Amino acid sequence: MPLRIVEDDTGAIAAWGFETWGSFPLLYNKSFGVIDETGIRGCILFTGYNGSEAEVHFLGPRALTLYTVRTLFRIAVEYFNLNRLVARTRKESMSRGCAKLGAEYEGVQRCVYGPTDEDKDTAQVWVFYRATMEKLAKVKK
Repeated sequence: MPLRIVEDDTGAIAAWGFETWGSFPLLYNKSFGVIDETGIRGCILFTGYNGSEAEVHFLGPRALTLYTVRTLFRIAVEYFNLNRLVARTRKESMSRGCAKLGAEYEGVQRCVYGPTDEDKDTAQVWVFYRATMEKLAKVKK
């Protein structure tokens, strides 16, 4: 069975993500699960929604497929009606992926992942604008 995206109405998938990946529980606006025949493979969280922008968090290795990315952008455009979707990461591979998908680099934020001003605690900030999200999600305007 291929991956599917399901809406997390109860918060169980978000709780699974926090526990499985040792993440500090975030206040989130909406969460979605990435599942297959073996169970939950990943969790998509949207945080900081303000009517125009939100931040996306993805918990789950090897579950960030083209299908997952397209669905994530479809949710951003159709469910939230976003103009901007922000992704923060400290992983170079994730930064390369954001750039390949058409995100624009906005800079760095210090002390995001820890108390020091070192690179290990610094996030690279990427933004996907609406036109890019619509194109990747194959959404008609």
